Amino acid sequence: MLDHALTFFQEQLNTYIRIKTGGQREDIVRFAEIQPPKEVTLTSNAINMLLVNVEEERIFRSGAAYASNSPNGASGFANPNLCLNLHLMFITNFKEYVEGLRVLSLVLKFFRSYRLFDQQKFPSLNPEIEQLSTELVNLSFMEQGELWRSLEIPCSPSALYKVRMIVFQDEDMDALETGRELGDVQILTAQL
Repeated sequence: MLDHALTFFQEQLNTYIRIKTGGQREDIVRFAEIQPPKEVTLTSNAINMLLVNVEEERIFRSGAAYASNSPNGASGFANPNLCLNLHLMFITNFKEYVEGLRVLSLVLKFFRSYRLFDQQKFPSLNPEIEQLSTELVNLSFMEQGELWRSLEIPCSPSALYKVRMIVFQDEDMDALETGRELGDVQILTAQL
């Protein structure tokens, strides 16, 4: 599901930038490449999108190990949903510094215009994702420095957005774990 969210933003941003530039910029938003062990390579003359953090949304977290939120209405127990927030960084990598700022401005305008993404407004959003919302993250100079050092790439004009929230719920697995399909499980212990 993470891949669906990121490719959704890539497609939407590319479309927006293509419209705003009169078709002069084709597929300018790219994913940064990561080469083992940890080298990050940025595509030239592009906005590079990079997932820099995944965090659990603890506000919606249930304290119970199991929750009775069965989707078909039947009473029973299922694993609670896993709600995640993503931190997406959009990094410019242009030879002409001013051109990078111009394109980064379009990214900022896009997320200012569209803060909430749902199925109604964006039918191309994966059906497993109910909605996504975005907010610009303000980092202190110290936090920015730590982020750039950890990425081991030169500091470039960029914007960091927090994307709320991806909800993981595996209904098929919950039914399999709690249903009769597994039968009796026997635990054998070896005696020494």
